[in-house]
This record gives sequence, C-alpha cells and structure tokens, in this order.
Amino acid sequence: MRQIRLCAAALAVGFSFFAFTLPATAGDPQHPPAAAIKAENARWAQAFARGDYEAIGRLYTADGALLPPGGDRVSGARAISEYFAKGYAGSPPGSVSFSNYEFYGDDQAVTEVSDADVRDHSGALKFRGKQILIFLKQDGVWKLHRDMWSDYGPLKPDAR
Repeated sequence: MRQIRLCAAALAVGFSFFAFTLPATAGDPQHPPAAAIKAENARWAQAFARGDYEAIGRLYTADGALLPPGGDRVSGARAISEYFAKGYAGSPPGSVSFSNYEFYGDDQAVTEVSDADVRDHSGALKFRGKQILIFLKQDGVWKLHRDMWSDYGPLKPDAR
C-alpha cells in the first residue's frame, strides 16, 4: 500500500511539473521576444547616429507618443521626428546605447525597462537615464507605442 502511495505521489508531482511547464514552452508566451525588441532598439540607435529623425518617427505607431520628463506628450510620427530634430538642431549626430534590459509581455505587446546613455559626436556623455518603452506588433512589425524616460540625476563632470 505504501508503494502505491509513493507511486501516486511521484506521478502527481511529475504531472504537476508537466502541466505547469507546458504553457511556458508552448509558443513561449511567458518570454517576450527580447531579440526582436533589441533589434528595434538597434534600428533606433542607428537612425539617431545618422541624425535621421524622420526614420526615428517611422519606428513609432501612428498614435505613438513620447512622454518626456517635465514636458508635454508628443504624439504621432511627424511630431516625434520634429521633437528630435528640434532637440538636436545644429549639432552633429551623437550615439545612444541601451543596457540592463527587462522585458515583459507576449508576442503582440512588450514593455521594456532599460537604461540609456546618450553621447555627443565626440563621445562625451550627455545623458544617462532609464526608460520604459511599450512596443506593439502591427502587421508583423514591432513599433514603439510609448516612450518615457528620466535621468539618473546630474552627470559627473568626468563621466565618460
């Protein structure tokens, strides 16, 4: 009788493990498509490095929005392009890099929490902050839908 109970307990544990891991592996909805979102970040960074703010605007949904710190919401691809063009007018393109990624979501909507460093054309650090990005998949393409960021405070004079 004791062997039957042990066997039943082992089967119950095995079945439970299988039942709980199956949803996490079938189509992997528990793990957002991190590689695809990182590729979109790379496209954004490449456009920024070229000073191609029109291309940046095209990376957002039609009703995409920037939520800049201390500023008004900036909505729509054209307004987003203009925001960056105005903000960087008269200066050569710089670079942006992203790190410390966290991803939440599924194969249709992903929230990214990450850090961002912005450098000018000479490599001097101009901004270090954190961001929350919401991506939506539209017609098979990932697009930025919301883009919110804030800094980590004043930069140290010798920050590189």
